[in-house]
Amino acid sequence: MKPLFRLGLALLSGLMLTMAWYSEWMTVLLFIAFVPLLLIEEYYLDARKNVFGVFNYSYLVFLIWNLFTTYWIYKATLPGAVMAVLANSALMAFIFWLYHLSRRWSDKKVGRYALVFWWITFEYLYFKTEISWPWLTLGNGFAFNAEWVQWYEYTGVLGGSLWILISNIIIVSSIAELVLQRNTMNKRLIANGVLFALIIFVPIILSYVRYHNYEEQGEQVEMVILQPNIDPYHEKFGSMGALEQTSRLLEVADNQITPKTKYIIGPETALVERIWEGHARDYGSVRMIEKFLEENAHVAFVVGASTRREYGEGDFIPPTARQFRNSETYYDRFNAALQITTYDIDFYHKSKLVPGVEKVPYYQYFKFLDNFAADLGGTVGSLGKQAESSVFRFKGTTVAPIICYESIYPEYVASYVKKGANFLFIITNDGWWGNTPGFEQHMRYARLRAIETRRSIARSANTGISAFINQRGDVIKPTKWWTPTSIKHAVAENDEVTYYVANGDYLGRVAAFFTILIILLMLVKKILNKKST
Repeated sequence: MKPLFRLGLALLSGLMLTMAWYSEWMTVLLFIAFVPLLLIEEYYLDARKNVFGVFNYSYLVFLIWNLFTTYWIYKATLPGAVMAVLANSALMAFIFWLYHLSRRWSDKKVGRYALVFWWITFEYLYFKTEISWPWLTLGNGFAFNAEWVQWYEYTGVLGGSLWILISNIIIVSSIAELVLQRNTMNKRLIANGVLFALIIFVPIILSYVRYHNYEEQGEQVEMVILQPNIDPYHEKFGSMGALEQTSRLLEVADNQITPKTKYIIGPETALVERIWEGHARDYGSVRMIEKFLEENAHVAFVVGASTRREYGEGDFIPPTARQFRNSETYYDRFNAALQITTYDIDFYHKSKLVPGVEKVPYYQYFKFLDNFAADLGGTVGSLGKQAESSVFRFKGTTVAPIICYESIYPEYVASYVKKGANFLFIITNDGWWGNTPGFEQHMRYARLRAIETRRSIARSANTGISAFINQRGDVIKPTKWWTPTSIKHAVAENDEVTYYVANGDYLGRVAAFFTILIILLMLVKKILNKKST
């Protein structure tokens, strides 16, 4: 295999992965996108030379994929975009390289299907670490085609990753079989073809059956979603005052509230006053909402805000806490969600913070890098967070206040449902990314969360896309980008728990177990080889 041909294969893999993220008609490319890269790996395995060759070509593949699907990060932070693309590509290439080494160092006793364990373990652990950017989890590629993956209620998004990897491996195995048999058809090759067809079409057929027969659970609850459309760069933390922004938020709610309305949902950081949580009712924006609720006492208002909390004597002081000048007292700053009613204000602090944007990963060790964190909530430096998810309750209904980036973590979203959430509220400000594919990708991922949990979603985005998403993953009443508006709809209040919610990312745990066995096999083989020499 000549270098130019290997280069062409790598470019082909990268482009197919990229195209699958841009069109619902291109999603099918995921089933073959790894094939060219796997053929390169097969070449280096047979050649038994240049141990870094696979890493170099796989890095090119993943660099193309990361660059052309997530380039839009530069709109918020150019250094962050460069780091995210380069580092994420390197991490993916490293995992693929480890897979290659596991085959090379065990005399092919570890077969092609080991890639399934390596990759799914990587995606699973990537959900758990502080340096985490799982935007391109393979199973997210089916966000265009929610009708294909209704079985995510059993497997979660890692089931989609498994589907993609197995399909690609079957094709590579067939190609290898064809080459070994010198173009002679045989029973094994035919069996591989049948197996590939079954693996592709059976899940799709079963999913369509489930999709068309699924009946939404629970009573209908009317909600109003607000999209104030405030420019995050020039207005939100600049030329437009805090009270003016709250006024616009309430204006788009005008004439939407009815006696049946139970919730109003506003976007992330809609309230830009730096609200001290112990005195929230002293702030003008909160008082405006409370006055609005005096005429609509039957409604709960869920909205995003930048808040601060002072720690008292005896409180645990987290690493992100700041000390007041000339004082022994500490405080923290949060990207928060508030539930405001006529009788109470509840707070939720965003837990899954964006690395390098809202936080410095492993902050306790790298606090000196704090000023390099480019927060998108109006403050500079790492934000505080709460340790786990929590829910809001109002008149017998429980909702999950999911803030922006948190919605790409499936098991974390499922944790809200374990705590009783009947609905998922996603509040976000995707305006930071401008009119790029970023805000569209983010909205589509929410469809997968609806299927995994079988929970209806109300998604409020400052500049769009705001929408309702039902329990099948259908998008209802999507708003236009960069348009101030509001939408009203009644969605079903479900309290049943799916298999995925109950068991989480069990596929990741199984993959991690087998990956450990592969690593042990590699080590044993190395030790035995040394003893034999």
